[in-house]
Amino acid sequence: MITPLEIQNHKFSAKLRGYAPEEVKHFLYAVSEEFENLMEQNHNMSRELTILRERLKNMESRDRVLKDTLVTAQQIKTDIHTNAEKEAELIVKEAQLKAERLYDEAREEVARIRHQASEVRRMRNDLLAEAELMVSRFNHFVEAEQQEARESDKIHEFAPRPKSARGKKESARRVANGQVDQLIKEVKPK
Repeated sequence: MITPLEIQNHKFSAKLRGYAPEEVKHFLYAVSEEFENLMEQNHNMSRELTILRERLKNMESRDRVLKDTLVTAQQIKTDIHTNAEKEAELIVKEAQLKAERLYDEAREEVARIRHQASEVRRMRNDLLAEAELMVSRFNHFVEAEQQEARESDKIHEFAPRPKSARGKKESARRVANGQVDQLIKEVKPK
């Protein structure tokens, strides 16, 4: 590259009918100064361009970081949303399972209580049947005793009365009471 000093110091060979050497010298000096100014401007612009390129590089880097951050934030938002939906589904499923388990337990408890109620009804019916049977036996026994007493009274009306008749009647009454006590013992639930 040619320098301003080379332009100023350049010598032309002399020829016949050549240019005026002073004019050429002044012109070369002016061109040299202009060339020097242009070189300085070029150098300044080069430095400014380097600074601007560095700034642009920094801005592009920041822009890339911002874009990456935005993409990351969007991904995090999507992940949080997805995780929240999955967690909500999991909570709902757990609640459904717990509700089903509680429902099954309640259904089993109802079945158990129904079975117990059925057993209690059966026992009540058995006790009622036993009580009816005892009452029926007792009524039958009382009727038989009454019949025997009537027959005994008829026999005593026609038969002569010995002194010990009263003792026999008392003895028959004790036997009858013993049979009633025996019947009550049989009828009592164990």
